[in-house]
Amino acid sequence: MAKKSRYMIVTPMKNEGPYILDWVAHHMSLGFDHFFVVTNDCDDGTDRILDRLAEMGHVTHVPNPRMLKRSQGAWHVMTLRYAALFNIYRDADWIMFSDVDEYLQVNTRSKTLDGFLERVGPTDVISFTSIPYNSNGQKELVDAPLVGQFTQRNKAYEAAKQAGKPVMNAVKTIFRNDIHFHRRRNHRPLLPEFSQTNYVWRDGSGHVLDAEYTDGGAKAIDALSTVQFAQLNHYAIRSMEAFLVKVDRGDAVLTERLGASLNYWKGYNTPGDDDLRYATPSPAARKIRATFARDPELAEWHDFAVATHKAKVAHILDTEEGRSLAEQIGYFS
Repeated sequence: MAKKSRYMIVTPMKNEGPYILDWVAHHMSLGFDHFFVVTNDCDDGTDRILDRLAEMGHVTHVPNPRMLKRSQGAWHVMTLRYAALFNIYRDADWIMFSDVDEYLQVNTRSKTLDGFLERVGPTDVISFTSIPYNSNGQKELVDAPLVGQFTQRNKAYEAAKQAGKPVMNAVKTIFRNDIHFHRRRNHRPLLPEFSQTNYVWRDGSGHVLDAEYTDGGAKAIDALSTVQFAQLNHYAIRSMEAFLVKVDRGDAVLTERLGASLNYWKGYNTPGDDDLRYATPSPAARKIRATFARDPELAEWHDFAVATHKAKVAHILDTEEGRSLAEQIGYFS
């Protein structure tokens, strides 16, 4: 019988091979004990890495059923709905929808979800504020933890704080699985009468959120007052080469959203505050990652994924469209 999950992440993936092991190790160090991953037509070894992690008991890996139709759109929606059909999902205590470019960071003494809950008190739902990071001017796709490569946020939070101006950022939410929400969406669940229940919904600073937020559908929150004990670091673009591969593969959520996405790059690659607090993976994350590195099959497929992505970069730069986008984002500067 499969072990019941306390904290589960549900996510879609398409060609994320170089990043999976660091991401899983990091979140396991926080207390996440299972990952439900729905993949979309991968050719870089992502599916093989996930299959091996599944054999080790860390992952449930299934192909996205929308691949049967090959139509674009609704990939993420299908992931969330499909996962809910599986007993391992239904039996989990807590569920969080998150992507492989998002790293939850917990700032309590233990740096774990249990520690967060102990610090803030009784809680049933938590919306963590997303803090995007820019490319740090990095061009190459490097096989190293993202947290050490990208340390500049893409907004000037300190200046905004001094000016008394709110900074509205997106959220991702973890929730108790036994709550009967009206709908479970990627950024947050919906329950119009939430404030009339006995449940408690907090932010990353432990504040209890008001009815305007809990009973509504807002997907953003003020980043300045909500990240004391936890935040969600978002490495949306990574390096220039990694971004070229991301555009080439399409988005796991919606291909048209990225397309030839110079605007997407410009939106995330704005200057902001440096933040070195998370530049080194935690000792617990490094220990788990080292265990993965000692597994011959995981190591082989990880190396294959990195090599595949670097080959994709070379191919993209050999096309007119690829060179044009690379030039526009400053790759040849």
